[in-house]
Amino acid sequence: MSIIVVPPTLDWNWMKQRPQHLMSQLAARGHTVCYCDLTRSDEHVSAAQEIEPRLFRVFDHERWLREQWPSLRRELQQPVLVWCCLPRSPSQLYLDYQPDALIYDCADDCPEWYASERELAAAADLIVCSSEPLLQRLRRHYPKRDILLVRNGYDPAMRLHLPSDGEEQADRPLSRSAPDGGRSQIGYVGAWARWIDESLVREMAKRLGAEVTVIGPSFGRKLGTAASRDPIRFLGLKRHDELAEWIRRFDVCLIPFRKLPIALAANPIKAYEYMAAGKPVVSTDLPECRLMEPYVDVAADRRTFIRMVARRLEEPGGETPRRQFALQNTWERRGAAIDAWIRKSRFVREPYGRDESNADAFL
Repeated sequence: MSIIVVPPTLDWNWMKQRPQHLMSQLAARGHTVCYCDLTRSDEHVSAAQEIEPRLFRVFDHERWLREQWPSLRRELQQPVLVWCCLPRSPSQLYLDYQPDALIYDCADDCPEWYASERELAAAADLIVCSSEPLLQRLRRHYPKRDILLVRNGYDPAMRLHLPSDGEEQADRPLSRSAPDGGRSQIGYVGAWARWIDESLVREMAKRLGAEVTVIGPSFGRKLGTAASRDPIRFLGLKRHDELAEWIRRFDVCLIPFRKLPIALAANPIKAYEYMAAGKPVVSTDLPECRLMEPYVDVAADRRTFIRMVARRLEEPGGETPRRQFALQNTWERRGAAIDAWIRKSRFVREPYGRDESNADAFL
């Protein structure tokens, strides 16, 4: 096995995303994971706490490096892999952790990061990426590097794929912030950021007379209020365990991304979650969503996008094939692909009994 350290990038409990999902899976497969929060917290006696078997959340990175990391490494006597979700200085990583290997997990295409990415990519023992567009770019830029495509996935612990849960939810009273049951409900889950085509969403809501519910943080976007009668209802960031209740209430789910590099390279986690609930999904023209057809409707232009949403409000289509697709593309399968590489690598010397390198249905 190995020790996997994730340097401070995202707090563990802020928007459960790819790093948290993958680290949970690797811990479940026997690796010891140290996930370092970006925000330092002084509320805990210990600098780190075991939140899942073999998965430690580090609340105070600097104190943990001084007080706990040296003894943990001595006790376990296992190879150390540093998992970088953002470009970082390899020299600082070697200074902090003395790793046996560096892994760069590239999940976003941000041209402003390219300069710092080159240094990390040159030092990385493995580059992991989440989409075909990222894979092709990384292969062009770093043809000699070992690159593994591992897409995002669905977390069955959300229970979105279980129809009985949806039936139970329908009998529950709506919360104060729940949508108005008298109008068609169109939903979006995720960051409301610069890559969202807000004008498209507003035009669609106006033409269809529908209400759009947005669940997620806002990054530099002005949000409407209830008093303004905005057709887009912004509910802000919700806990991961609250998302299922909201997704089940949506009639149609959206992926309304603009044609920016970060969007065109995205493999949206929300697509798998929407499909797990059996919901119709309408996306703008993203390469990775094209690969999800026919389970996702992909629009080549604005007019087609609005027409597809209107059609799905009238004819939602089959839930079962969407759920099956999501269940074929779980985070467990994604973790298996990464675990297989670690087990076969020169950094891990003990024998292993199983080979799951081909476990991923949508790699």
